[in-house]
Amino acid sequence: MCKPKLIGEVTLEDLQSHRWCFYQNDEEGFDAFEHVIPDTHPDFSADTIELELAEFKFANGKVALGIYDGASSFTLVANDQGFSFWYGVVKPEQKDIESMSNFLLSNDYQLPVEATAKWSRTTKKYSGIQYINKDGEIIELSI
Repeated sequence: MCKPKLIGEVTLEDLQSHRWCFYQNDEEGFDAFEHVIPDTHPDFSADTIELELAEFKFANGKVALGIYDGASSFTLVANDQGFSFWYGVVKPEQKDIESMSNFLLSNDYQLPVEATAKWSRTTKKYSGIQYINKDGEIIELSI
């Protein structure tokens, strides 16, 4: 269990079982933008950015799990699907907003939601999907 893993292959179960940090090793061909290692790996460091388990607490008391990327993105994970509350510099398309809305409704998750990373304790509150517009402003699209 101490081999590097592609970020996209890390499961909630992996995040519940171990801490994971981003991993760069040019000699072995591992890129920190693509790979993480568990706390059982000899190169693991709690002093680097970690891929973390996140807990989402909704306004109606429901709780769900997801992923925090160690920088700015919280993603709710359910049924092998991810629903991100942060889109960076890309404005979410209407289909993304509708998909998130349908998912929240079908699970009776009421916004706002507070997302908290397990290890860093980074917390962010969302009332919708956020992105950065062309003027550098953070915009939140209500759901």
